[in-house]
Amino acid sequence: MQKVAIVTDTTVDLPHEMAEELAIEMAPVHVIIDGKDYRDKIDLTGAEFYRMLPHLNPLPTTTGVMVDDWLEAFEKALQKAESIICLTLPPELSVTYSSAQAARQAMPEADITIIDTRTATAGEALIAIAAGRAAKEGKSKEEVIALVNELIPKVDTLLTCDTIEYLRRGGRLNAPQALIANFLNLRPIIRLRDGALTPVRRTRSRRVSLNAILDLMAQEIGEGEICAAILHALVHDEAEAFKAEIENRFRCREVIILDDLGPVAGTHLGPGAIGVGYYVVSE
Repeated sequence: MQKVAIVTDTTVDLPHEMAEELAIEMAPVHVIIDGKDYRDKIDLTGAEFYRMLPHLNPLPTTTGVMVDDWLEAFEKALQKAESIICLTLPPELSVTYSSAQAARQAMPEADITIIDTRTATAGEALIAIAAGRAAKEGKSKEEVIALVNELIPKVDTLLTCDTIEYLRRGGRLNAPQALIANFLNLRPIIRLRDGALTPVRRTRSRRVSLNAILDLMAQEIGEGEICAAILHALVHDEAEAFKAEIENRFRCREVIILDDLGPVAGTHLGPGAIGVGYYVVSE
C-alpha cells in the first residue's frame, strides 16, 4: 500500500494508461447536453463530444465534479493508500473545489488534503503527473504536498483556438468583438495562470498563433529545462507536430500529449483548440 494516492478531476485529460500506471483516480466532470447528463470520459469521449458540438444549440453546460463522484474516487484511492491528496480546478473556474471540500467533510475519518492547483487542463495534468510519480516512489504525504505547492506557481499554460465561434456563443465575446475578430481572421492566445484566463495576444493565422506561443514560452523559460504537456481538441496530428517543435526549440525533460480536451474548456474553445502547459524543472 502506498503512503499517499492522488485524486483529481477529468479536466486533466490524462491518457488512461498513464493514470493507471501512476494510480491516479480521476473524478468526472459533468456536461449537460440537450437536458441529458454525461460524465466526462465515462459516458462521453472527447471525439464524441466534438462531433456533437457544432450541431448543439444552445451550447452544453458543465457542472463540475459532483460530491458523489468525489466520494467514489476517494473510496477507490483509500483501497491503495493511507492518505489522499486531491488536486482540483480553481474555485474561480468551477464548483469542483467546493464539491471536493464537501466530499471530504462527508468522510471525516479519512486523511484527505484538498489542493486548489490554480490551473486546469495541461497545467493541472503536469502537477498531477509529478505528484503521482512522487507518490509511487514512496514519498510521504508532506513531501508530495510540498512538491505540489512548489509546482503551482511555476506552471504556465498557453492555448489558442481554431475559431472564435464558441467563445462568441458562450458569451466570452460580444457580437461586435466577434464580428471584428471574424473579419480580421483573428485568433486569441490565452494564458491560464493563477486561476485566471487572460488573452495575451491576437494573431491572424494558425501558424502565427503557434509561433507566438513558442515565443511567449521562450520569454519565460530562457535556458531552463522543461516538462510540458500538449492539450488539443481533436487535432492529434497537429499536436504531434507541435510537440516536435517544442522538443526542437527547448531543453525538454518530458513532453506528453494529453487526450482530447474535455468539455469544460472544449465547450468554449471548440474543435481545433491546441496549447501547452509547462514548467521549468528545478536544478
